[in-house]
Amino acid sequence: MTLLISGCASIMSSDVLKGVDKGLTVELVQANPDAFKAKKVLWGGLIVRTTNLERVTEIEVLETPLAYNDVPTDGKSRGRFIVRFNGYLDAAVYKEGEGITVAGVVAGTSVRKIGKMDYAYPVVTPIELKISEPYKEDYYYNDPYYYGPYYGPYYGASPFYYGPYTPYGGYYGRGFYGHPY
Repeated sequence: MTLLISGCASIMSSDVLKGVDKGLTVELVQANPDAFKAKKVLWGGLIVRTTNLERVTEIEVLETPLAYNDVPTDGKSRGRFIVRFNGYLDAAVYKEGEGITVAGVVAGTSVRKIGKMDYAYPVVTPIELKISEPYKEDYYYNDPYYYGPYYGPYYGASPFYYGPYTPYGGYYGRGFYGHPY
């Protein structure tokens, strides 16, 4: 039971997640930033750029939906936002293309250029930051040693049965037709 519960847990600490408004999106904050100032959010996405200024580090993020464990997916974006961290963050760690999840407080918006267009970036002051690989939907495991006409068209299609998170993944632990003993 513990393994099942921990498998669905967030990458963020439980204390930080208290009071987070998961329904508050980048689009809503862009439309009315004053109404959502000081609201706690949980957003994620892919890092576009990291800029170290005199006293703060700003991370521009292309927002993407979060998976079940609050890791950003490689799904459709609803906009961009800026994480404004008071202090120094190494741009080699927070580099372009990395996945990032931030729990923080909405500080307002900052209007900047994307190409020649003005864009209102929601600004988040982070409480907690996590870097991760973006979550991929096709995470199940297909064992090349167990393929053939006897296994049927759905063999290897279930992430719960054949995935890396079960004790039946890999060469050992499977009986006839990929079923456990």
